[in-house]
Amino acid sequence: MRDINFFRDIIFKFRLTVLLVLDKRVAIYVKLIPLAALIYLVVPFDLMIGPIDDAALIMGAMQLFISLCPEELVEEHSQGLEKRKETTKASSIRIIDSHAVDEEK
Repeated sequence: MRDINFFRDIIFKFRLTVLLVLDKRVAIYVKLIPLAALIYLVVPFDLMIGPIDDAALIMGAMQLFISLCPEELVEEHSQGLEKRKETTKASSIRIIDSHAVDEEK
């Protein structure tokens, strides 16, 4: 169960990072952090051999970027992602319920 929550957290932070990068209210110099992390991934030079340093760098860059963004923007986009997740979960439950009702007929 902890592994699932770990990956959900990564996906949430990735989506939050994308939303914040696209937000015009975030300073351009702060947006350079995720850009620099992406450039590091593309450049063939690695600090260590293997994907461990790449994953650590991406996670660190996302965390640093999110922490440097204005708190109210992070909260706004976080709440939007949570609402989207709840809406998706509710609609999938309705689909399952309607499918179950159709099978009973």
